[in-house]
Amino acid sequence: MRMERVQIMPDWPARMTAEMASAYMGISKSSFIARYQAIGVKEGANTLWARAQLDAIIAKQFNLKQSPAGRGAEIDTWADL
Repeated sequence: MRMERVQIMPDWPARMTAEMASAYMGISKSSFIARYQAIGVKEGANTLWARAQLDAIIAKQFNLKQSPAGRGAEIDTWADL
């Protein structure tokens, strides 16, 4: 997928190539590959990374709490009332 297509997408995709995942993480493609190649999943000729995976890395790096929605749970918007 070309990066130009990201501009017309409503959100980042759930699965990303190294090019897109590195842009999502804000680092160069070569840095991304060096750091995170081992956690990518091969699918044919492609290696893909899950957005949820990348979000977890970012949350850990910045000591942020992740919402349960990032792990597949539903958010109950009325829970705080």
